[in-house]
Amino acid sequence: MGQNKQGWSADELPSQPSWRLVFEEKFEASYQVDHCQRAVAAFRHSSFFIFMIYVMLSSGIYIFIPADDVSRWFALYGWVGLIIFGAGLLSHIHRLDSKFSLYAGLGSCAAVALSVAVTGVVVDSAAGQLTQVAIIYAIVIIYTVVGLTFFQATAAGWIGGALGLVLVWSINGTVNWDLLHRTYTGGSLLGMFIAYFAERRDRELFIQKALLHDARSRAETYANKVDLLSRQDALTELANRRHFDDAMSQEWRRAARSGQSMAVLMMDVDHFKHYNDTLGHVQGDGCLRAIADIIGKQARRPGDLAVRYGGEEFLLLFPATDREMACRHAEKLIQAIRHAEIPQAPGLAREHVSISIGVAVTIPGIGMVNSEELVCAADDALYEAKNAGRDGWRFAAGIDPASSHHDAIPNQKGTV
Repeated sequence: MGQNKQGWSADELPSQPSWRLVFEEKFEASYQVDHCQRAVAAFRHSSFFIFMIYVMLSSGIYIFIPADDVSRWFALYGWVGLIIFGAGLLSHIHRLDSKFSLYAGLGSCAAVALSVAVTGVVVDSAAGQLTQVAIIYAIVIIYTVVGLTFFQATAAGWIGGALGLVLVWSINGTVNWDLLHRTYTGGSLLGMFIAYFAERRDRELFIQKALLHDARSRAETYANKVDLLSRQDALTELANRRHFDDAMSQEWRRAARSGQSMAVLMMDVDHFKHYNDTLGHVQGDGCLRAIADIIGKQARRPGDLAVRYGGEEFLLLFPATDREMACRHAEKLIQAIRHAEIPQAPGLAREHVSISIGVAVTIPGIGMVNSEELVCAADDALYEAKNAGRDGWRFAAGIDPASSHHDAIPNQKGTV
């Protein structure tokens, strides 16, 4: 199975997250990155609503707070609004996305500390109760909305609470322990419970998403392999007849629109039946692969196609190619096979394996009516090359729309 973008296979994933909310090291790192990306994206939208709730809660406290406590209250609780606003702005700076847990965690810790500290300076009953509500607001936000992990939210909540008590005592405030336990302590425990199970569920969804991604990748890989196998010859890895038919149809229409000529080279391995019968099919297959490798190197441009047409027959399709270029391709290929010096089977006068080539060129829609005519013309020229002694090539009619005969090249060596 292939690996996903995180660099691991879904086969390696645990079936469910640990009760400690920790995966193995490489999985944990991937989860933290994925969680951070999703959390910061969500916070960009939720920060506005968090700030609006803060504004409404602050307005309620302001209405009931005694005038003597307004300045001290605002000096502390006003910073909470700045923290929310600042964190919202930072979330829109994409290059800081990887630092979201850091600034969101520190901001949450500071917001809880300030919310707890406010309860020590506002002792009026009505306003004091609202400040206790502000603590619940802060706790609920950091555990359920900000997007911190369970451990990050827990650290921010409890450290923030401890710092808040330090602030209360530093300003000689009064701690109402009964109300504080009902709001801060109770809210924190409830928030931890919710955050724990929310993260556990999130980790399960992370695993499911990885499995789904892996299954989709596998399906795409298999589909691509099936498509490739349906278009590729298994022995030589050249294009097969089906692929050629599709490509030929497309190139024929393209050449007809542009008025360009196209060429087909039909090839056959000389005396291959003798080679196969003498040395066996294993050696024969090796011979075909060696020749196919040489032929495949001739298809260098986009649109060029090397094909195993059937048995020991091969074909080269060259779009935008005229007679002169096609003949050069044929001569070059004949020479390449000769230089390869593939040993011929015993029993023949020839020392090395050779091929014969038929070359046909046309302008679609002008020189010939359909692509089948071009292939047939190349096939006819191939048989002329065979009859002329093999190890050479012949050119068929086609490039000249007025021509109806085969232009035979006089000698089997392929010299024009």
